Amino acid sequence: MTGEILNAYAMISRGRQYAGMAGVPLPLSLSDIERYLASRSILIDRTEFDAAILALDDAWRDVWAAEQERISKKN
Repeated sequence: MTGEILNAYAMISRGRQYAGMAGVPLPLSLSDIERYLASRSILIDRTEFDAAILALDDAWRDVWAAEQERISKKN
């Protein structure tokens, strides 16, 4: 089940939108998840699936922001 969620996150995040000159990653939306689910079925509860995907995305964007801050302090 963990593998299913991680694979889904990898596929969903490929369509991520970015904003601004710095290319700031925008959070994934429920629409992004809906697009994924339009062509695939899942084995877990939809609410849990959404929560897992959005939590992974929050964690990834936190790591991205921390890396950007580290780079800016370096310069």
